Amino acid sequence: MAWCPKCRNEYVEGITTCADCGVALVDELPEAVNPGDPVVLCHVDNMDVGSKFVVYLNYGNIQTAGLMATGETEEAGFDVVAAEFEREAAEEMLSAFGSVEELAKTDLSELVPDLEKQLEELQDEEANQMFSDLRTETSTVYVKKKDKYNDLKFSGISFIVFGILGCGLLALNFSGVLHIFNTFSSLIMALVFVVFLGVGIGSLIRAGKLKAIVSEEERVTNEALDWIERNITDEYIASLVKEELSEEDNYFQVHDALCEKLSNQFAYMNKGYIEQLMDDRYNQFCEESSRS
Repeated sequence: MAWCPKCRNEYVEGITTCADCGVALVDELPEAVNPGDPVVLCHVDNMDVGSKFVVYLNYGNIQTAGLMATGETEEAGFDVVAAEFEREAAEEMLSAFGSVEELAKTDLSELVPDLEKQLEELQDEEANQMFSDLRTETSTVYVKKKDKYNDLKFSGISFIVFGILGCGLLALNFSGVLHIFNTFSSLIMALVFVVFLGVGIGSLIRAGKLKAIVSEEERVTNEALDWIERNITDEYIASLVKEELSEEDNYFQVHDALCEKLSNQFAYMNKGYIEQLMDDRYNQFCEESSRS
């Protein structure tokens, strides 16, 4: 019998290629791998270099990337690891610096300048995308950048706190003060807590870049609110309401007209944000009308 090493389907004798995966069949299946098991991507001599690679991988949404000590002391170096299910994606990102075989033979500290350049490009790209979202995003569901900033900041601090507490717990376990985890469990937990730290640091980095955009959003919002107060008056909204239409039809007609008016004045504003502002303004008009 022959087997596909990828999908693990069995084939009759004479067939040499998997019909589904297109890979060559083997006589024996390799041992099954747990998708959550950590796999080594490359080895670094010190934590600083390894941390840069982890941050780089985090920017590529490799959320399980982390560092794992390879010995009792830092002099033994660290392995850059990721879960098996993200291995291919992680290796593809690292291929920007060479193949897995080439990285194994390279002093990765020599790649730090190239790595920092890649990180800078990714950070600039992300910042530009977030600023572009503020001006041109067409989604009708708008999340304020200030809210997103606060969420990222809270998430970053929370992950870092849990990561530090977890590392402290493992340190007590390794020193013999506590006896909670065995060696294998300690290594897995160490990976998890390092990932927590990586995710936390990544979230704070994103929050830091978003902070400048928050100021821009607030400036644009204040300009728009001042303009709305002067131009979208109760009298103007009342002139758009038609008595022969139902309340629902009036809402859609007036809301569309208000959105178009604001959009013509602030063409660069997010469409979803414009709709949210005009929805708030029309609801305010309706409440005031019902009280009078």
